[in-house]
Amino acid sequence: MNNSKNAALALFSGVSALVLATSAFAQEAGQVDSLVVTATRIQTNGYTQPTPVTVAPVAQLQQTTPTTISDALNKLPEFSGSTTAVGNSSAGGASTVYTGNYLNLRNMGSIRTLVLLDGRRVPATSVSGQTDANTIPQMLVQRVDVVTGGASAVYGSDAVTGVVNFVLDTRLKGLKVQVQKGISDHGDVPSFKFGVAGGVDVFDRGHFIFSAEHYQNAGLKRASDRDFLNKQYVMLGGGTAANPYVLAQGARVSTSSNGGLVTSGPFSGQQFVGTGTLAPFNAGTPTQNGGISIGGDGTYIYDAAVGNSQRYDQVFGRFEYEFDNNTTGFMQLGWSESGTSNYPRNSSPDLALTIFSGNAFLPTSAQAALTAAGTPSFILSRGPRDIAFPANLFQTTTALNFTTGVKGKVFGDFSWDAYYTHGESRIRSRRENNINWSNFYAALDAVRDPSGNIVCRVTLTNPGLYPGCQPINMFGQNNQSPNALAYIYQDTNFQVLSKMDDFAASLSGDVLQAWAGPLSAAVNFEYRQQSISQTSNATPNDPIQLTGVRLGRAPSTLWAFDLLAPQYGQNSVWETSGELALPLIVDSPFAKRLDVSAAARYTKYSSSGPATTWKLGLNYQPFEDLRFRYTESRDIRAPALNDLYSGQTVQTITYNDPHTNRTGTLSLIGSGNTDLVPEVARTTTIGAVYRPSWVPRLQMSVDYYNIVINNAIGSIAGNVVDVQRECENSGGTSPLCDTIVRPGPFSDRSAANFPLYVKSTLLNVSETFTHGVDVEASYNFELTKLGLPGRIDLRLLYSYQPVLKTRTLPSSTVVNAAGAVGTGSILAAHRATLLTGYTAGPFNINWQARYSGKLLRSGNPLLIYADPELPSYMIHDLSLGYRFNAGGKPLTATVAINNLFDKQPRLSPAPNQAATPGGFGPNVVGDDTIGRYYTFGLRAQF
Repeated sequence: MNNSKNAALALFSGVSALVLATSAFAQEAGQVDSLVVTATRIQTNGYTQPTPVTVAPVAQLQQTTPTTISDALNKLPEFSGSTTAVGNSSAGGASTVYTGNYLNLRNMGSIRTLVLLDGRRVPATSVSGQTDANTIPQMLVQRVDVVTGGASAVYGSDAVTGVVNFVLDTRLKGLKVQVQKGISDHGDVPSFKFGVAGGVDVFDRGHFIFSAEHYQNAGLKRASDRDFLNKQYVMLGGGTAANPYVLAQGARVSTSSNGGLVTSGPFSGQQFVGTGTLAPFNAGTPTQNGGISIGGDGTYIYDAAVGNSQRYDQVFGRFEYEFDNNTTGFMQLGWSESGTSNYPRNSSPDLALTIFSGNAFLPTSAQAALTAAGTPSFILSRGPRDIAFPANLFQTTTALNFTTGVKGKVFGDFSWDAYYTHGESRIRSRRENNINWSNFYAALDAVRDPSGNIVCRVTLTNPGLYPGCQPINMFGQNNQSPNALAYIYQDTNFQVLSKMDDFAASLSGDVLQAWAGPLSAAVNFEYRQQSISQTSNATPNDPIQLTGVRLGRAPSTLWAFDLLAPQYGQNSVWETSGELALPLIVDSPFAKRLDVSAAARYTKYSSSGPATTWKLGLNYQPFEDLRFRYTESRDIRAPALNDLYSGQTVQTITYNDPHTNRTGTLSLIGSGNTDLVPEVARTTTIGAVYRPSWVPRLQMSVDYYNIVINNAIGSIAGNVVDVQRECENSGGTSPLCDTIVRPGPFSDRSAANFPLYVKSTLLNVSETFTHGVDVEASYNFELTKLGLPGRIDLRLLYSYQPVLKTRTLPSSTVVNAAGAVGTGSILAAHRATLLTGYTAGPFNINWQARYSGKLLRSGNPLLIYADPELPSYMIHDLSLGYRFNAGGKPLTATVAINNLFDKQPRLSPAPNQAATPGGFGPNVVGDDTIGRYYTFGLRAQF
């Protein structure tokens, strides 16, 4: 696209940052004093609440980011770390991909952020118990309340880091229609969105609203579509002071080739190319990491997937009826379906194949050399690009939610409500062309039958044991016959059905008139049942059949790509809570206002027992312009059903056991753990809100938070050495010793007491804690005072989070994910979003800058890098909108340009990728991989 066209598009861009610049402070500025905020069930305004709450009107959110509401929220600093389907770099290979958007406050895990719709819990839509926010009817959402403090005492489990409440416009009247299309500057990643929503009064005292929406985004499927992602980056070195990690590109695995490198026998060091002929092998330039070279003919992961495609469809309807002036009932039904696809692109490990003399596909010259040397077999090391490439993964999540309820007034001004929700989601996952290793190795041993036909050897030695076996040619690339590929491939799939039934009732109002104002109270009761059922046509524990097959090293699993084991589980919970709010001082010489609040909740899970949560709050306003706020809370995250009941998996590893001084193989048996108990978090927030009367329309807030979880649920998978050390240091008394199952007692150190197996399960043994500061400031002014048209709006959101530390086991190294990559949880310590907007009549133009601070390449202090720091990162978004009339109807045309300056992502592959160059995305997760992106939209309202 030429510069003049770019300039024209930049000038003609969408609308969003502007009005949002003041919206988050609406509750502080008193502009929505009647707003019932999400931080409490006591009906009051946001200004008097001690818990920080950001109120974001959706109209402005979507103007800023025209894709989804969740994508817009993710641009706010407190949501850094949220997961989306599009734009995240991953090579695939895993059985579970993301079909939507999972909001993650403080980057402490989306499972610890509670998602609500009109104050009611939204059922889970993922295997692990999280909720896809894209299932909520986008066009009917009026605003989003974001509570950035613990709220379990008010809303129950999962509200550890906060609550995101989507509030519907239940009184919508008229009809809204929107349509938009998007395309990247590279001409790929097309997107399309269409939606219609409306509302109408019916049956005199009734009101009906509805919406129907469709959105799709093709995603960025191939790393080769972006040159900066397709250079086969690796971290070379040992990660020590003497041998630090060094970033390199153009890496290859020098011990294999895509067509097959011979590593033993008379023609060792040569490779098969073309139709299967031998040729010299260029090993490239050796590096200090054995088996890794720069350049040459070695293998690397080709075209790793970068971003999954995304699609969602939604239909929603709600009917509300006023029975009388004090009682209103409603029913609502929502259906949504989201889908995504992932292309793993050669993400299987390299194959070391034993080829026997007499293989029917061997070239004549190669067979002659084997015969002359009397060599019975040789090793062929090759990449699986040609057979793993088609193993695509498709996943669809369908959600159905029904809610009915009634609310009203009783005893004068007391408000009450009761509701019932039934929700269910069904995940369907299909892996195309998963490789069946039993069939593959049977097909690999190809010989000629007495008639000279090429057949699988097992059809001669073990007739009927491998019916339909088709011999496969693995010499050179893409030489496999269609029949052979059909024999080794099988589509594997699983299905997960999650259900939730939720009944709740609450009552709130002013109990009495105290000396400084009313004592307000709220009580709540809730009962939930939930279940999960997972089935599959293939499991990780499917036995591998190798009878009669000649091979060298046997595979440990039947399937090449990951699968999920079947599971079933259910539980129920009942809980009751109460809240109090009391003004202590009003209009005194030392305090304009002083309020206290308290909440407590008792919860009992059938699966994990009872838990108690509480919250204390304080508001102190010394004078009109300044208010201080403070909260202290105890919050919980109960184990999800998947944590408790996930199916069993078995993995075989080689283990050097220090207890018996013996090396051998053992099984890691993974499963859920029904002995898990709720995580318990302690949260503190302290802040101040300043609205100087001497600078009208200027508003500022500063809030400090501290969250500590001492019994976090964590997995010991991959930490067998640490578990063993913990057990040894305790003299056999640590509960972790129970995960290492031996035939004899701990006191027996003989070789015969080598472990039978290790239970690789979830335990309440991890620690995680974070603290930081959130700052918000906004200011707007009319240019008419300067003799110019229009208004300027400014808003700054800044988060400083220097600590997000995790200790997997009591003796493990503490890893600080804040300000670091390479830890599985990427989070810049400094994050900010600056919004500047200009509005003049029907025209508005807005600029949004998102800043992510410098990052260390690893949060693990034991890992040393030659270049330990990545630079800061900033993306600019420009948007413009124009409102006009067409046939007497208001229309708004928008154009948005995201990543205006086409900023490339920062590159930092994880150290363990040295064996798989080119895979699993070298870019920092969260940095933009798509590049400059244009969205053109039109909105109409009737």
